[in-house]
Amino acid sequence: MLELVPDQEFLYKDGRNGLSIRRRWKLLAGLFFAVLAAAYLALVGYFAVYRNFFPAKGFEVNGSFSPGGDLLDYLLQHGMIDRKDGLLVTWHHAANSKSEMEAALKGSAMALEADVNIEGLNTQNETGTPIMAHPPSIYSDNTLQEWLDAVIRSKKGIKLDFKSIDAVNPSLDILVKKYNEIHFNRPVWLNADILIGPNVPGFMQPVNASRFLGLIQQRFPNVILSPGWMSLYLPMIATKPYTRKMVEEMYDLVKGLSQRVTFPVRAVLLKPAWPHFSWLLSQSPRYSLTLWQGSIDPVTVEDLLFFRDNSNVEQIYYDIYEPVLSEFKQIARNIGGMLILNVKTKANDAIPVVVGAEKGLEFPLESALNWIATSSKPWGIYLKIKSQEALAPTLYLLERVYTAYLLLKPVWINMDLSYGSFSTHGYIEGKQFIKTVNEIFPFVTIAPSWPKEVLTHGYTQPLVEDMLNLCRGLWQAVSFQLQAIALGKSWKATTRLLQTSPTYTLTVEHLHEQGSYLDGFQGLINIRTYSTRRIYYRLPQDYRNSFHDDVFTS
Repeated sequence: MLELVPDQEFLYKDGRNGLSIRRRWKLLAGLFFAVLAAAYLALVGYFAVYRNFFPAKGFEVNGSFSPGGDLLDYLLQHGMIDRKDGLLVTWHHAANSKSEMEAALKGSAMALEADVNIEGLNTQNETGTPIMAHPPSIYSDNTLQEWLDAVIRSKKGIKLDFKSIDAVNPSLDILVKKYNEIHFNRPVWLNADILIGPNVPGFMQPVNASRFLGLIQQRFPNVILSPGWMSLYLPMIATKPYTRKMVEEMYDLVKGLSQRVTFPVRAVLLKPAWPHFSWLLSQSPRYSLTLWQGSIDPVTVEDLLFFRDNSNVEQIYYDIYEPVLSEFKQIARNIGGMLILNVKTKANDAIPVVVGAEKGLEFPLESALNWIATSSKPWGIYLKIKSQEALAPTLYLLERVYTAYLLLKPVWINMDLSYGSFSTHGYIEGKQFIKTVNEIFPFVTIAPSWPKEVLTHGYTQPLVEDMLNLCRGLWQAVSFQLQAIALGKSWKATTRLLQTSPTYTLTVEHLHEQGSYLDGFQGLINIRTYSTRRIYYRLPQDYRNSFHDDVFTS
């Protein structure tokens, strides 16, 4: 059987939100020592610089939780999830009638979604009372007042979906009164479709955007906004995706607001529009997406994995039907490291091959991908392209395997690039690399690195700024590849790489052939002192163990 261990190394991620190098209990056991280590580093002159890309958790002075606070923080606080990841949140929909509401309250769902309408709306029997009913229903055995009284006694999160602008103001009356009475301490999402979206005729009327947003700002601003688009999907008939104009129109409406905003997006229409939504997420750390699925929408695991691989796990919620959701969760949770494959093409042959650790060992990349697809091991795929000639054939192969639904793992593409202050003969030009990826198979994490020839003095400001300029505007996830020894010479400019975007990560490499563990230690500890989040490490096992011991037990 083919065994894929060409480098004998895997990427791993340090820190609370990443892949651990030990079992979780060992990390917890080292927590006390980590605190001591941090204090020691501060005394000898290492200053930890922490930039939190997410706002305060939403706790109020009296210890309760703000209705405008982060849902993930709330669930974590109550022990309902063990880390901040939108995939962990579970939902119960249309908890409108009393029987459905009671079933939801007894169930395991973490958040309840219900529809708010006006009793007898647009009839002689209209009362002005907010009720829990999804149009066309205008009657219910459950009022909003009764619904809130019941749900607030639980720990469930709240999402109210307004189908009519007429229901907003009287509902805010009830919310404000109830909040003044008991200060219900959980996140509250207020949702409405306020813009025309994909495949919807222009004569359709969304909820009035200015009134919906304005009323909330005036009456009860301490909530999470969930403004969306009306959308329609019919197989073979109505399949157009969201457009850049639609996304920009929404951004113009909310960019001046201070609340957290989660945009509900129809998942089946998202992938062709992902560059637009990636841009939207980058505009504020307060923004997130809630992916939802219509009853006939053919959402695929492949697409969900793509969205997850190209976003921060804290910025996407998944409101998806079974069995797709469970299958997606199974695969997403099992991805535990990156299998690193060095790829080149043979002379006069466009077939990409993997270069093994043993001299002369080569095998087709396609065979490797097929083997990984059938393996039960939780590997992602890191392709280190060793020659310019291998890039396009590799991308075409990835596109073919992806189309055959055999690529259910995250894929990173790495090359040393030539651009600006790090222009170097013999390396692919940076813009050409990005252009080739985007034209052939863009559904990857871009993992650019600098030529080794330019790192004599470490990562200087011109090197970092030019790399950021090269990657500006990319909608894909980007992980900048750094060398530990070079970081030991000059590293402070690299903090800009993390500061520029919450979707950027770093990968720090130090291998046996690059020097001893001590040769790379200064660079490793420099970058880890700056941040423990969004940083991956590519280290052989013995270096990894030494680094872990130095960090957690020194």
